[in-house]
Amino acid sequence: MAPGNYRYPQVKTPLRRQVHAPSPVSKFGFFDSTREIERSSRSTRNYRSLKRNALDLPLRNDELDYVEKEVSLGDVKLKNGSLVMVDAVTDVSSYEAYRKVIKSAENRACKLKDRGFGGALKERCRGLIRSLRSFLIQDEEEEPVEDERREPFRPLSKEDEIAVKQAFSANVRNILVTHENSNIDITGATLRCLQPGQWLNDEVINLYLVLLKEREAREPNKFLKCHFFNTFFFTKLVHSGTGYNYGAVRRWTSVKKLGYHLIDCDKLFIPIHMNIHWTLAIINIKDRKFQYLDSFKGREPRILDAMARYFADDVKDKSEVDIDVSQWRQEFVQSLPEQSNGFDCGMFMIKYIDFYSRGLDLCFTQEHMPYFRVRTAKEILQLKA
Repeated sequence: MAPGNYRYPQVKTPLRRQVHAPSPVSKFGFFDSTREIERSSRSTRNYRSLKRNALDLPLRNDELDYVEKEVSLGDVKLKNGSLVMVDAVTDVSSYEAYRKVIKSAENRACKLKDRGFGGALKERCRGLIRSLRSFLIQDEEEEPVEDERREPFRPLSKEDEIAVKQAFSANVRNILVTHENSNIDITGATLRCLQPGQWLNDEVINLYLVLLKEREAREPNKFLKCHFFNTFFFTKLVHSGTGYNYGAVRRWTSVKKLGYHLIDCDKLFIPIHMNIHWTLAIINIKDRKFQYLDSFKGREPRILDAMARYFADDVKDKSEVDIDVSQWRQEFVQSLPEQSNGFDCGMFMIKYIDFYSRGLDLCFTQEHMPYFRVRTAKEILQLKA
């Protein structure tokens, strides 16, 4: 190009820069409706939640008193114990529809409240809370009840075991304990009959039976009402030479002496000494039968015959009542703990009495005898069974 003829390019006014919003056109050229769909879905979920929580509430029979069986509440009805919607709003694709759902739920809640439904529910909740509170308070105030079946086997303390051991080794002439009401003295020699392998003597057995009676007097609701004859009763009643003699024991059971009639008791226990063997007879007034217990499972019908005759004589003498015991059953108890040696018969006898006076079954064995010996010694030393 020749000099002087050069021309610069004409400057054009640049286009004004404009800021645009994100294009609603999708990758494939269609309108992006994702946001609208999400909003519609969220509104639907909220609507369903409101419907379930505010309307679809099951009613109990007691709540039907507040809402009639077929009462219409605008767009709400009670059907088969539940609130259901009628002509509900289903188009929730817009904010306005969503707002209408909220407003509709608020109106239904007000109508339910006016009908007393909310008050009934609150009252039921209050009643439940009151009942739970009273139950918890009662549970806290109640003392734990000791298992009656475990008490006869309660472990001894170390102090009790040491005290019994020292008593067994005490001087034979020392009086270890005296029971004033029964006038029974227990010396070192007397207590040693509770050592392993020894036969029980009259003093230990009779004092133990006195302690059982005192135990009953302390807790009459825990034990059966019983009378415990001593070891000399049967030999007085049935003498080996003269036979049956009620007059020899007539004054033993006077009301002035005992404070009660024998017929008012549940059970009467009579220790029987057969030469070198202890057995037990029971006049079971509660169950109307005469029982005989022998740890060797022996049978002595004459003893039960004497007991039946004695009971009829004593009731007639003390209560002036003719009682017919001919229909009472005589039972030689066979389902009972048995001894497996030649020296524990006395322990078995007093434990038969102990468990029956508690109203318990005879749930012990020969293996418990060493423990029962130490425990009986402890109870005698403390003068408390």
